[in-house]
Amino acid sequence: MIDKRAVPRSAGTVAGLLPWQSCFLAFVLGILALRYPFPSLAVLAVLAVADGSLRGRVHRLPLLIFLLAAAFGYGYAAQRSPDPVEVPAWVEARQTVEVRAVVDSVQPRSGHRLRVVLRDVHYRGAQGKRALPGKLVWNWRRPNLVPEPGQPVEATMRVLPVRGFGNPGSWDYGWYWQRQGVFWRGWPHGKTPVVWGERPGGLAHGARQGLREAVARLVPDSRGGAMVLALVTGNRSGLDEVTLQETRSAGLAHTLALSGLHVGFVAAIGFGLAWLVGWVFPGLLLTVPRPKLAVILAAPLVLGYAWLGQPSASLIRAAVMFAFWGVLLLQGRGRVLMDGLFFALAAIVFVSPLSVYDLSLQMSGVAVAGIGLLYPLIRPLFSFGSRWWLRLLGWCAGVLAISLCANIALLPLISWYFGTWSPNILLNLVWLPVLGFAVMPLGIAGALLAVVPWTAPAGGLLLGLAGGIMNGLLELLHIVAEAGLTPVFAVLRPLWPEIAGGALLLVVALVAWANGRVRPVLAGLGLLLLVLPHIVVMVADSRDEVRLSLLDVGLGQAAVIATPGGHRWLVDGGGGSSHFDLGEAVVAPFLTWGRPPRLDGVLMSHPDVDHSHGLTFILSRFRVGTFYTNGMLPRGRNGKRMRAVLEDRPAPVVLHAGQRIGLGASVSLEVLHPDKEFRSRRANERSLILRLVRSGTGLALVPGDVEDAGLQALLASGQSLESQVLVLPHHGSRTSYSPAFYRAVSPLAVLCSDGYLNRYGFPHQEVVRGVGGEVFTTSRHGLVTAVWHVGNALSVRSFRP
Repeated sequence: MIDKRAVPRSAGTVAGLLPWQSCFLAFVLGILALRYPFPSLAVLAVLAVADGSLRGRVHRLPLLIFLLAAAFGYGYAAQRSPDPVEVPAWVEARQTVEVRAVVDSVQPRSGHRLRVVLRDVHYRGAQGKRALPGKLVWNWRRPNLVPEPGQPVEATMRVLPVRGFGNPGSWDYGWYWQRQGVFWRGWPHGKTPVVWGERPGGLAHGARQGLREAVARLVPDSRGGAMVLALVTGNRSGLDEVTLQETRSAGLAHTLALSGLHVGFVAAIGFGLAWLVGWVFPGLLLTVPRPKLAVILAAPLVLGYAWLGQPSASLIRAAVMFAFWGVLLLQGRGRVLMDGLFFALAAIVFVSPLSVYDLSLQMSGVAVAGIGLLYPLIRPLFSFGSRWWLRLLGWCAGVLAISLCANIALLPLISWYFGTWSPNILLNLVWLPVLGFAVMPLGIAGALLAVVPWTAPAGGLLLGLAGGIMNGLLELLHIVAEAGLTPVFAVLRPLWPEIAGGALLLVVALVAWANGRVRPVLAGLGLLLLVLPHIVVMVADSRDEVRLSLLDVGLGQAAVIATPGGHRWLVDGGGGSSHFDLGEAVVAPFLTWGRPPRLDGVLMSHPDVDHSHGLTFILSRFRVGTFYTNGMLPRGRNGKRMRAVLEDRPAPVVLHAGQRIGLGASVSLEVLHPDKEFRSRRANERSLILRLVRSGTGLALVPGDVEDAGLQALLASGQSLESQVLVLPHHGSRTSYSPAFYRAVSPLAVLCSDGYLNRYGFPHQEVVRGVGGEVFTTSRHGLVTAVWHVGNALSVRSFRP
């Protein structure tokens, strides 16, 4: 895409795109158009303009070529995309059934869990034995055995469809599984034991499992040993929450999941062996040059590592990339990094077009592209001299520069997917070299020695040494984390025009650096794309509207109140568990989608987990004005996390009936409950009941999980409850059923935060009938937003029609 003829060879060079590579990008945009039609078409137009401008008139590709490539990608992806499946009545009724299936894959997860994917799923229902279309995923906690692919299994299971959270701009968990052919999730239910059939006893799988078990026996029983086991075999079951959290905070989480980084470490062992062989047998280099010898020696190591780490799609893709790079090196070709990347991506996408949506593939491709484009320009800066210590200093600076190039390229992706940024890049300077040149070589060598009984003790020594080094690294990381030197910041999640504009400006900057020519038209287009979303958001925030958005957080509750001027308040933050935080995974991404991580206030109606768990992440990462509670804080692990965060904040403001919170623009929140004299042992009954008011008109009533006693006290207080919108108390539970309460509110619209096919059957049908009118549920409609326009005219919008 960049005219290489204009690049002076004395300066750093920028790898331009061949015509077929530009067409491949258009093909990928066509695949993405299956889910994101308008953004993909808009970016396709930007690609065509940029490609034409950088190639010049003579070499410019016709626009028709881009359109045909995108159309072909769209059609190819549509043909390979999964068809929707019908949900059986017994699934909607949450009935358990006898399931027979075959294990498709087994993946160890952190916290001693297994992710088991089942195929050929059949169930026995009222009408006999039936097939369940697609695959089923089972997250097995504390397994007592490790099944093998191909092994039959029978169990009494509760089965539900895989389904994402229905909030705009969020990651679609349902689509993640469906494009892999997985349509169901299930787990054993009842006292009937799980019955496993005969193991298939395949030679390849048996050898792999035997090697994994040998390594697991020999690694030290420590955090470092668990890390070595994860790095060598992909078994992450021994990783504890502290290790995961500290590596995430330090920006080192990418070193835990087997990917191109680890394949690169293994390939580096091959290059080290090539250097050693060349030193011992220098004459061999006259026949086989060192780069080719390195490829020959690294190939079996990479293939073996990819085989041992299965099932891992990212590892297979990384091995494919290195295979293409190896072929190009053996052929003595130039442009190895960029051309090998495109050849590998083309092969991967041709076999599996929907892998374009895979985060690991996106990150691998973008990181390698960033290194290929940026590093050649700055590499001359690290030639400090010929003395050994200057060469060592240059090498360290080069490692840091490679990591910096990858991080710069990945910043938009990481911001979009995770809404966080970790500036702790200096830790890579210690972590990556030790991992790549000590822990991984020792671990791989130890695993190879563990295969043969008489060399197993030596393998154990090497694995123990790797575990000891890893223990030292983790201890150093813990010291750094305890000192507060690994901050993680929540950031604005860029909208697609900002990502496209940023990428375009980066290309323009690279071309200007390489040949001194500035492309004002492309720079102006990139700047427009970068600024336009902010103008749109500012215009939207300036409208004279009040909004109440009830997020889809499953069986929990989180509501966002927005007033003119871009002011926002969060009421509750959803639930979570030790392995999944809805505040981090759902609420924060919604709040930061095109907007900064800033809230005027956060209110916790009561400390139940399904309302409070997600707030800890928000309070720790967002700029929050005031934190309000009903005087109660969570208990247990959830409470410990929240109290640790509150130590660095002003004390929470305790609310009681009769108080009012001004939200600006004649909008306020009236606190109706609990009264100071109200007493109850149940946290639900002491929930904050909030009434959103504008210019004296009741807009919405948000009553938390209040039940019968709290509602009776509220009605007896004689306060005005009339509101246009009612959020059903306690997710529509029958324990909060009160016709008198419904009459006092007299809502025009009713909202309910419930989980899809939740185990309690919320909202209860008696509640739905008693409240009257249409009930907008998050399980059915996804995000539900009540909007009050000028004059308090109400409209209700939902994410799902």
